[in-house]
Amino acid sequence: MLKQFPIIFSTLANIVLWHGTTWACSVCFGGAADAAMDGYNASVLFLMVTPYLVVGTIVGGLVFTYRRALKRREAEAAEPVVKLTWNQEESGR
Repeated sequence: MLKQFPIIFSTLANIVLWHGTTWACSVCFGGAADAAMDGYNASVLFLMVTPYLVVGTIVGGLVFTYRRALKRREAEAAEPVVKLTWNQEESGR
């Protein structure tokens, strides 16, 4: 512990004496209407919204594909079935 005392003391002294360096983010450093703070808030908002956009796009694509498949299935069921195979007994040969 005594060997680490100078390191701990110098670190605490730097934090106390140079407290301006401890203000790392723009919210703590800037004022209420600072341009850097507005940019920081916009970037946080973008990072929070991005996962929802990605998941929403995937779910929307799956719903669209499912509904399109249902419409195709309904259209196929409504059409009469026509047999296009050749049957030798019906041909008279």
